Amino acid sequence: MRKIFSLVIVLSILSSCNLNGSSDKYSIQGTIKNNPAKSVRLEKLGLQKIVTIDSSKIDDKGAFKMEGVSEDGFYRLKFDDKTYFLFLLKPAQYTFDIDVNSANPITIKGPPANDDFQVAIKEVQSAERDFTGWNTAYKAFSEKGTTQDTLMFLAQKLQAAGARFENLIKDSSRTTKNPLVALFYVTNAPMERFPKENLAIVQRLEKEIPNSSYTKDFKGIYNDYVKQVKAEQDTKNAAQLIGVGKPAPDIDLKDPSGKSIKLSSLKGKVVLLDFWASWCGPCRQEMPNVVATYKKYKDKGFTVYSVSLDKDANAWKNAITNLGMIWENHVSDLKWWQSEAAMRYGVEGIPSAFLLDRNGVIVATNLRGAELEKKVQELIKQ
Repeated sequence: MRKIFSLVIVLSILSSCNLNGSSDKYSIQGTIKNNPAKSVRLEKLGLQKIVTIDSSKIDDKGAFKMEGVSEDGFYRLKFDDKTYFLFLLKPAQYTFDIDVNSANPITIKGPPANDDFQVAIKEVQSAERDFTGWNTAYKAFSEKGTTQDTLMFLAQKLQAAGARFENLIKDSSRTTKNPLVALFYVTNAPMERFPKENLAIVQRLEKEIPNSSYTKDFKGIYNDYVKQVKAEQDTKNAAQLIGVGKPAPDIDLKDPSGKSIKLSSLKGKVVLLDFWASWCGPCRQEMPNVVATYKKYKDKGFTVYSVSLDKDANAWKNAITNLGMIWENHVSDLKWWQSEAAMRYGVEGIPSAFLLDRNGVIVATNLRGAELEKKVQELIKQ
């Protein structure tokens, strides 16, 4: 699982100090040196998208100014594709002093919450840089060969760097004063590594800033993660219940015309339960073998029950026609990998096929080509 949205990728190392602001508006003024930009944009960094909020021309002295009202959150001043600086925006006064040729290119005077955010940025950058450095060194020495002592030393350093990063996420997301800064910490690591911390952030956001778009978006992302974890667990559980010699669980889905077809309605026939999709290359390659077997044995008690993992109805219907899938039992819920039937059967890749005898018992799985025809012929004779 990937990071939700790593805010740290869009910044340079920043520093800041306090300046109190009493207005309900944000007020931004600043200067930039050694950069040819003629304008600057204020962009809001959401968890899933970036939106331009304001802009300002830059005068001949490098000065710019903006003022307005916007939601508290993560923002950046963007001068060009390579020059942008991240900060935490609140209704307060901000002063930016930027020199892109300096070792420390930016100084920000703003509210205390932004000071905390700049600390968080530096901590995450440092921990990630440390871990990446030791990880690169360990891989390099492992590939070219070195002494066991050296590898053990590097492994210890890598383990310590990983522990430092994990402790930073766990501790800082819990103790930092600002809920948005806490959110920043957890979004810089895969959610599955810190499920408890992410749940705690959801609860904190709902309590402290319930009307924030960040609360709504992060809660949605977390809920999707929980659903995904449950679906994966259901698939694993299903895989343990599905196997040769076990009754095939029933499936009740609709065909392209909207008519429901139950798998159990085909008892008395030998059935190939075939999970496939129009976008699946290996499925299309194997389909001529399935078609040939169907044509050869359809009058002797064999049929196919095809469950599509498509999400585009037209693509599904067109593939049925183009691939010559002339049997009647085509069904789908058009939910792609969230197909309920696929999860029930523990399907993690397609094509995936289950051959059922006349009693609806699974007798073989994933037979291809001549092996499929041979087994069908054997069952037909029984």
